[in-house]
Amino acid sequence: MDTRSGSQCSVAPEAVLNNGDLVLPPRISRVNGWSLPLHYFQVVTWAVFLGLSSATFGIFIPLLPHVWKYIAYVVTGGIFFFHLVVHLIASCIDPADFNVRLMKNYSQPMPIFDRSKHAHVIQNQFCHLCKVTVNKKTKHCISCNKCVSGFDHHCKWINNCVGSRNYWFFFSTVASATAGMLCLITILLYILVQYFVDPGVLRTDPNYEDVKNTNTWLLFLPLFPVQVQTLIVVIIGMVVLLLDLLGLVQLGQLLIFHIYLQGDGALGSSAQGAKVKSFLLIYKSPCHFCTSVNPDGDSSAKEADVVRSLSSLGVNARDSLQIYRRPSPFSSTVHPEGGSTAQEADDEPSLSSL
Repeated sequence: MDTRSGSQCSVAPEAVLNNGDLVLPPRISRVNGWSLPLHYFQVVTWAVFLGLSSATFGIFIPLLPHVWKYIAYVVTGGIFFFHLVVHLIASCIDPADFNVRLMKNYSQPMPIFDRSKHAHVIQNQFCHLCKVTVNKKTKHCISCNKCVSGFDHHCKWINNCVGSRNYWFFFSTVASATAGMLCLITILLYILVQYFVDPGVLRTDPNYEDVKNTNTWLLFLPLFPVQVQTLIVVIIGMVVLLLDLLGLVQLGQLLIFHIYLQGDGALGSSAQGAKVKSFLLIYKSPCHFCTSVNPDGDSSAKEADVVRSLSSLGVNARDSLQIYRRPSPFSSTVHPEGGSTAQEADDEPSLSSL
């Protein structure tokens, strides 16, 4: 119920086109990264983290000589643990605007945005969807369907918005993941070199005293030694190295991008838009998994499909449907005119959903 106008509101938010797919914001605003449904990118992230952790501490570090082994346990273990902590915090924090967290009932469905009554979702620092007064740097995220303070982008990898409340935890997540992958690559390269130069250096663990075949290796030392052939170790090493290199390229670009943005100003500064455009001339995208929302092209057929889908929901599709046309891969899943004005959204582009 819209208490400001007294009129009945539908509980179907505005729809957008995302790469040709109909995207409806959730009826119930999402609280944090653990609000259902989980994004499959989030599941992949945790699966890769657990897999790399198991391979690092169960297979590769035990192959190192004694001194380097303990150093690797401390350094790599510290980085991985720090990453786990900041990753969890970035996912668990509710990045919503203070007044949203203070006054909003997350169990209540969100109303539809009535564009016949309001030109923008947020006007004069009042959100017509959240029904609260917000600060100047707040934008309404269409993926979470709530106002996010200091909105930067909606991150698919943590399944949560990144705003002023959790930005530095997100940044620390990216930085620690990059550092951890660098450590793992260093360990893998050392093992590879020693295997061809002096493989005996990799077999200094006491459990190898009973292994006579040089083609047999032990995994998951020292607790659960499992004997495998050299080919198995090579296959595991190549898979881990490939995942590590791919992740390092993606995370490295993303880390450089955020360091670049923070060079001259804070999150959401007025200079950020110009810096993004300048950066785009050098790097096309900090993340190849970023997607633009409805990239330029013939969208008439797609729009017609969306209109029919919305009409079946009883929504005035022509008034509600907003077709994004942002060719930049940095397009954000921010609600149409989610800032104070549409111009503000153009002047301060945010990082794409990652």
